Order: sequence, then C-alpha cells, then structure tokens
Amino acid sequence: MLYEDQAAGFDERAAISAEVGESVAAAVAEIAGLRQADTLLDIGAGTGMLSLYFIMQPIRYVGFDLSPAMLAVFREKVEAARLCAELLVADGNGRWPIEDGSVAAIFSARALHHVSVDHAVAETRRVLRPEGGWLILGRVRRPDDSVKPTLRRQMLKLLEEEGYSGRNRDTHAEALFSALEEAIGGERAQPRVAGRWTRGHAPLDSIVAWQGKEGLAGYNITEEVKERVLAQLLVWAKARYGNLEAPLEQEEYFQLEAIYVQAA
Repeated sequence: MLYEDQAAGFDERAAISAEVGESVAAAVAEIAGLRQADTLLDIGAGTGMLSLYFIMQPIRYVGFDLSPAMLAVFREKVEAARLCAELLVADGNGRWPIEDGSVAAIFSARALHHVSVDHAVAETRRVLRPEGGWLILGRVRRPDDSVKPTLRRQMLKLLEEEGYSGRNRDTHAEALFSALEEAIGGERAQPRVAGRWTRGHAPLDSIVAWQGKEGLAGYNITEEVKERVLAQLLVWAKARYGNLEAPLEQEEYFQLEAIYVQAA
C-alpha cells in the first residue's frame, strides 16, 4: 500500500512535537556516534515529521519511501527550511537506493516491518560501511490498556476472523534483530526512550481514521470486509467505552531499539 491517500493529513493524525523530533534525532546521532559527513539512511521517510530533524545535523541524509505523495510533503518542508536532502522513491523490498558500504546508520520508524526479514538482513549488511554500523528502529509506544492499542488489538482480532493474519511490529523487530545476531553476531543496545508526552484521544478518532484510509492494517481488503470489520468494532467500542467522542488521556513515548552489526 502506498499510503498516497494519507499524505495530506498524516502529520495531523500522527503528530509528534518538534521537541520530540529534535530529541529523537539527537538520540539516534548519539547511539550511532554519527560524525560530520557520516551517512544516515532513512527507510520509510514519509512526510519527514521526524526525519526533518536529521537533516538539520551536519551529516549526509538519504531517505526513501514508496509513496511519492508522502515525499512531496517532506520536500516542501525541506524547501521551507532551506535545507538539502536526498529524497528518493523506492521500495524497501527491492534494492535500497544507496551505495555498498557507505552507511554509518540505518533508521526506520514506520516501514521496516513491511520488509521481509531475510531481505532486510541482506541489505543492512550490504549498505553498512566496512567497519560496521547501526540499525535503529523507532516507534511510538503506549500502555497496553490505553485507547489506541486496545482498539487496534480488537480490530486485528476481527480481521483475523475474516481470514487476515495480524501483523506485529514487535515480532518482526525481534525476528530481524535475532537474525542479525545469528548471521554476524550483532550486539543490541538497551532500548532508549527519546521523548514522553500525554495526549487526549477519543475512541471514535481511531475508527474514523481507519474509515478514511484505503484498506486496513496494511491489507488491501475489499470495502465490504472493511465496512463489516469497522461496524463490528464500533459496536464493541460502544460497549467498552460508552461515549466514543469523549477524549481519554493516554501516555505516549518514543522508543528506540538499536543493534550494532558488522557489514558483509
């Protein structure tokens, strides 16, 4: 799925403050020990909501995404800030658009779980510089009992009942890190929280957001299945929360997981 339909409203829906963005960029640079002119490869650069802060550092930034519309939003931000960046349209399941042995660190926040583990391992080893480098994964996390994770779990359960197996980023990340450890003895760093905040979120917000997307949970499903799943989710949510329009405070934080790996 290209996420072309989400580009215009993506930043508003997935909003992360400038303060957190700066903190994430600084933490990635510190973990990877990035120096001036080192290359950072960003997989799934999207609208640059986070990645814009990488470009502000004295490094070479190369970001790619499958969605031209998402990158178009990113380019507007780069131009407005009078910065320079290499932004490329490419598929993570194909050859990553960077030279062999040229990368000091790879970062991905929302895309690498769509890439097969074997391919991600092979490309990670190909692009990292001869002395090795870092693979760093970032994501927004929330308490398991808060609104968004609770609704997503139920939505995935309903999708599984329709014959679609759920996709889990944590399972993919663990498989990827384990494969890198087995292949080349990669060494993990302790997970690191790069920013915390609190946000009000109404249960109906998630359902409306899913209604406005193409497909559901990364699957290109029929509109009939999507409507059935979301109708069932709406009934379930009403029974659980009552007023679906009332915002509920939820804690959120941005976590980085990193592994140091040797190049091929």
